[in-house]
Amino acid sequence: MVVATRAMRLTHAPVTVWKLNAGGSFLLFAGLYLIGSLGSTALSAVCGLLPSDDSMKAKVVAGFGAFIVQALLLFFVLRSSKSISIDPPVLSTPTTAAPWGILRSIFFGAFILLIAWFPLQAVGSIIASIQLYLGGVEPPVEGHTTFDLLRNSPDMMLKSAMVAIVILCAPLTEEFTFRGAMQMGIRGSGFSPWWAIIITSAFFAAVHIPVLAAGAMASGLATLFLLALILGWLMQRTGRIAAPIAAHSLFNLVNLMIFWFG
Repeated sequence: MVVATRAMRLTHAPVTVWKLNAGGSFLLFAGLYLIGSLGSTALSAVCGLLPSDDSMKAKVVAGFGAFIVQALLLFFVLRSSKSISIDPPVLSTPTTAAPWGILRSIFFGAFILLIAWFPLQAVGSIIASIQLYLGGVEPPVEGHTTFDLLRNSPDMMLKSAMVAIVILCAPLTEEFTFRGAMQMGIRGSGFSPWWAIIITSAFFAAVHIPVLAAGAMASGLATLFLLALILGWLMQRTGRIAAPIAAHSLFNLVNLMIFWFG
C-alpha cells in the first residue's frame, strides 16, 4: 500500500522530454486523429475497397493506411520543429527529476505491464460477472473484433500483417496520439497530472467502442480505462513516451499469445 501510494505521487516525476506546448500538442492530436481516418479511406480507395467492407483485407489496408500517414506526420514534426527532443531538455529541480533513459523506460513499461496484467484481467472478469448476474449477455472470451478476423481468415499473409499492426503500428501511433499529444496538451493547459491522465484515459477507452465485441462493452471499457490509466502514469512517471509504447505493445502481444496458444 505504501509503495502504491508513493508511486501515485507525481510531484517528483521526471521532467518530460515532450516539448510541445498545449496548443501545439492539441494541434498534433487533431492532426493524428483526423489524418489517420483520411489515410485509411485513401488507401482503401486505391485498393478498390469499400468503407463498409469488414473483411480482414479491408481492415489490414485501413490499418496500414492510417499508420503510414500518421507516421509521416510524426516524422515531419520530429524533423522540422524538433519540438519533441530525445535528449533531456532541462535540468531537474527539487520537485522534478531528469527524464529516464529510453532503454530504462522501455523495460520499466514492460515490467509494470506484466505486474498489472492479472489485475487488468481481474477487473474485466469482475465487470463481466456483474453484467451476467444482472441479467446481461455473457461476454465472449475475446472482447475485441480483431480476434474474430484472425480466427476466420485463412490467409497467413493477412494474419501476419494484422499482427504487425496490433503489436507495432497501433501502440506507436496511439501512444503518440493519446499519452503524447492529448495528455501533454491537457497537462500543459494547467490541469494536474492525474486529471490529464484520467481525461485522456476516458477518451482512449471511448474511441475503442466500435471495435469491442457484442456483449463485451462493459468489461472491455473497464479494462481499457484501467490500462490507459497505467499507460498515462508511465508517461508521467518516466518522462518518456517509450514506456507506454512498450507496455501497450506488450499488452497486445500477450493477448495475441493467449488467443493463439491459450
